[in-house]
Amino acid sequence: MTTVYVRYDSVGTILEIFFRDQPDMILVAHDDKEPAIAKYLRGPLGREDRFPPLKKWQLWLAALELEPPIVKADILTTVSGMADMSFKDKETIRIMIEDAQDYSREDPRIDLLAVAMGIPPNQMDDLWRWAAEFRPL
Repeated sequence: MTTVYVRYDSVGTILEIFFRDQPDMILVAHDDKEPAIAKYLRGPLGREDRFPPLKKWQLWLAALELEPPIVKADILTTVSGMADMSFKDKETIRIMIEDAQDYSREDPRIDLLAVAMGIPPNQMDDLWRWAAEFRPL
C-alpha cells in the first residue's frame, strides 16, 4: 500500500495523482490500491475503458483458449435452441456470428453471445482485451 494524493474537479473526477502532498493544493489522501485510483494510475486517459474492434478470427481463437474451449458451431446450436428468443433475434445473432468481419464490444448482442458462451460480462471484457492482442502469424 502506498498513499497517494488526489486532486479532483468539482464533480469528483480525478484530475491528477501525486505521490507526495503538494503545498497550496487541495488533495485527498488515498491508498493506491483503491479500484478507482489503481485504474487511473494504469490509464489516466481512460483507454482501459475502450474496446478495440475484434476481427472474427480473434474472437473465435480466444474462445478456443477458454477452458473448456468454446466452438462457434456449439454457440450457434445453443442460440438456435433458446426458447425465449424470437426467430428474428436468433437469425440476427446467427448472421452476426457468421457474417460479421469484425465485432464491437459495445454491440449489445455481444452480451447475448457471452451468455450463450457462459461468460460473465467482466470476464468477456478481459477476454476481449486479451483477444485484441492476437496478431496474424
